[in-house]
Amino acid sequence: RHLLLSILFSFAVFNSKAQFLNCVESSYIDLSVICPAVVDSVWGCNDSCYVNECIAFNHFGVTHYTFDLCGDLAPACHADFYTSQAAGPVDFTDSGMVYAFNPVYLIDFGDGNTDVTIPTAHTYATSGLYKVCLTLYDTDAGGNIQCESKTCRYIVAQGGSGCTALFTATTNCGVTTFADLSTGTYNTVQWDFGDGTTGTTNPGDTTYEYAASGTYFVSMNILDGTGLCNAGFTDSITVTIPTVTAGFSYIASGNSSHTVTFTNTSTGATSYYWDLGDGDTSSNANPAHDYDSCSYTVTLTAIDADGCLATTTMLIDACNIGAPVINSVLNSLSVYPNPAKENISLAMNSKLAGDVVITVKDVTGRDVIEATTVHLNSGKNNYNLKLPLLPAGVYLVQVNDDFGMMNTRVLVR
Repeated sequence: RHLLLSILFSFAVFNSKAQFLNCVESSYIDLSVICPAVVDSVWGCNDSCYVNECIAFNHFGVTHYTFDLCGDLAPACHADFYTSQAAGPVDFTDSGMVYAFNPVYLIDFGDGNTDVTIPTAHTYATSGLYKVCLTLYDTDAGGNIQCESKTCRYIVAQGGSGCTALFTATTNCGVTTFADLSTGTYNTVQWDFGDGTTGTTNPGDTTYEYAASGTYFVSMNILDGTGLCNAGFTDSITVTIPTVTAGFSYIASGNSSHTVTFTNTSTGATSYYWDLGDGDTSSNANPAHDYDSCSYTVTLTAIDADGCLATTTMLIDACNIGAPVINSVLNSLSVYPNPAKENISLAMNSKLAGDVVITVKDVTGRDVIEATTVHLNSGKNNYNLKLPLLPAGVYLVQVNDDFGMMNTRVLVR
C-alpha cells in the first residue's frame, strides 16, 4: 500500500514524468529492489535499481537527470535546481519542488568545491562545461536518512573576475571568425577550439579553420598577466565545411591552332572562372581554347552557391596529344589550425598513392619552407609541418605532383 501511494504521489507531483526505466545499454532492472526513478528531461538511472551501473551522462548528449531513492515507508522527496549567471558568480536556486520534512543538502559544483546550502552562489575560476549535482536527504528526528534524491546537470559557466570575456562566432566557407567582444584591460587570449586544438592570440578577432563539420564547445580565457583580469567564456558553435572541389582534365587537338578542350571535373560548384594562362579567361564550364604555343599554366576556380571557392592549377602542353587526364592526385586540401603560430597540419585526400611536393610561400612568392617530398596513400592523409619564425600574414601552401598542383592559404599570427 505504501509503495503504491509513493508511486502515485510521484506521478502526481512530477507531472507524470516518474517512471521505471531500463538502463540505456546492457543493464537491466533488479526486481528485488523497486524504487521509482524520476527523469526530468532524458534517460536516468538509479544505481540501486540496476544490477549493472548506468551513468546517464555517458549517453547521447544527456544534460540533466534525476533519480530518487526512497524507503518503502517514507514519503517521496525530489531534488532539482536552476542556475543563472548575469555576471560573476553562478546562482543556484532550488526548483521549489522539495518534498522533505528535514532536508539536508549537498551541492557539488563540479570543480572540486561543494556547499551544503541552497540557494547559493559559486564563482568558477575558469569558464567551461561543469557537471553540477545536488543531493537532497530527508532525515527523521534521530538524523536517520528516510529519503534521498539526486539531480545532476551540465552547465556552461563563465569564470573569472576583473573583466568580462565574450565572443560571437560566424562561419564563412569553412573559416570561422571569432569576434572578440570582451571588455576590460587584457593582453592575452587563450583559446580551446573544441577539436583538441588550443592556441594563444592577442586581443581582437581570431579566425580558425576546422577540419570537419560538427558542433564544438569553444572556450575563451582573457588575461592581463597581473591577476586583475582573468575571465572566460564558453559557447557551442556549429560549423559546416563547404564540399565544393575544383578539378579538370584536358585534351590537346594537335592541330595548327593548338586547340585545347577542357573537361571540368569539379563537384558542388554552380559557377566557374578559368584563367587560361595566356591572358584570356572563361566562365564556361568546359571551355575550348586556341593557344599560340605549347606550355601554359591554367587555373580553375570553382564557386558554390554560397560563394565559397576551390582552386586548382595545372601546367598544360597544348602541343602534346594525349595529355594527362587528371590535374592533381588530390581531391581536397585543407590546413589547420588556421590561423596558426608554430605548427600546421595538412589534410590531403588523394585519388592515388604517390609522392607530392609541399612548399610554403609568402605573398611575394618566396619559399619560406623549401620543397618537401611526402608520400601519400590513396584516401585521407595528414602531414604535420613545423613553421619557422614568420612575420604575421597570409602564406600560400602548395602541393605539387606529377599531374598538377593544389594550393590553400594559412594565416600566421
